Amino acid sequence: MAVSTGRLALLDAAEKLVALKGIHGTSARELTKAAGQRNNSAISYHFGSWHGLLDAVWSRHAPRINIERATLVEVAELDSPPALERLVYAYVHPIAAEVARGNPSYWARFNEQWLAAAPLEFLTVPGPEGVSADYYPSDESLDVLTMLLTRIAERLGLPDSDARRRVGLMVRFVIGSFATWERAQETRSAPDLTAFENEILDLACAMLRVPPR
Repeated sequence: MAVSTGRLALLDAAEKLVALKGIHGTSARELTKAAGQRNNSAISYHFGSWHGLLDAVWSRHAPRINIERATLVEVAELDSPPALERLVYAYVHPIAAEVARGNPSYWARFNEQWLAAAPLEFLTVPGPEGVSADYYPSDESLDVLTMLLTRIAERLGLPDSDARRRVGLMVRFVIGSFATWERAQETRSAPDLTAFENEILDLACAMLRVPPR
């Protein structure tokens, strides 16, 4: 089914403005205007709510990322148990590929904004009553991400709470790094994305492997 022009414009505007100004820094009125919509109730009309709009932005990217992740996890599981590097690659590479599709990309910065208020250990998807963050994706694809991150935590050989916290820190490092790359891209100062991805992979694995004190 074709996506209406108004709906698509709202999705584009929401992803960009939230990425640049944050969830609280973007008003519905400002977003509607940026999307070229005259009706201030356009968000409710197309998405039901502000949260519905953010979920729709998430759902533009997550299914494609999850298909790629599933393939990479299958490859990783050819080894038993799968190597940490392969699992981390299954997390990082689809992000890099999605950032590469943007011209420019706002995807990493959009993720950076919702992670800013998420719990430090966010591998367990909370129920509606347990969400304290400004926004938490309600799409089932978050479960796919959680399963991969849990697999990574299990490979660390740390107590469960320590391993999950470390994976949460690794995720913030990866997302923050690609968000910084997106900002550099806009000023034409970004390094080669493939080389940057490889560096992030090495650093993420090193971070996960730091011995506990």
